[in-house]
Amino acid sequence: MSTEIDVQALPLELSKPEKLNSFHDFSDFDCGESSINEYLHKHARKAQENKQAVVFVACFKGTNRVAAFYTLSSGSIAREFVVPKKLQRNTPNVHPATILGRMGVTLRAQGSGFAEGLLQDAIRRVLISAEEIGTAALLVHPLNPSLAEFYEKKAGFVRCPYISPLTMMLSLR
Repeated sequence: MSTEIDVQALPLELSKPEKLNSFHDFSDFDCGESSINEYLHKHARKAQENKQAVVFVACFKGTNRVAAFYTLSSGSIAREFVVPKKLQRNTPNVHPATILGRMGVTLRAQGSGFAEGLLQDAIRRVLISAEEIGTAALLVHPLNPSLAEFYEKKAGFVRCPYISPLTMMLSLR
């Protein structure tokens, strides 16, 4: 005699993104992309310590286990590469920009809309910081065309083909 048990999975919840600290555990983080995994495992803490990037992490609710992350750093874009072209008029030769670097969501949390939430959090942080520190755009360098489509559809990023085929910009003006 077999008994069926109706087990409903609890909805997966993540904490609000916060700055990476020494208590965060990403030892089992795997987003399915080796370059993103390697960055988090081998370079993220050092990059943050050296002020090259700030790493924001979201953990599985109630734990210190990292489920998703993204990085922000400062950069610039030459005026001739700014898109749309109308934003080039009467501006300096170099525009300050913020770079949305690596972003990843662990395989367990993929497909639940967390990447969109991370992107919204990053944009919100950049807009807030732009009130205090000049930045004209948010730049991203997607790894592949499907990620470029994600940035385009979810936040209105536009391609900067004169920089590279996949570099994209979101104007903050």
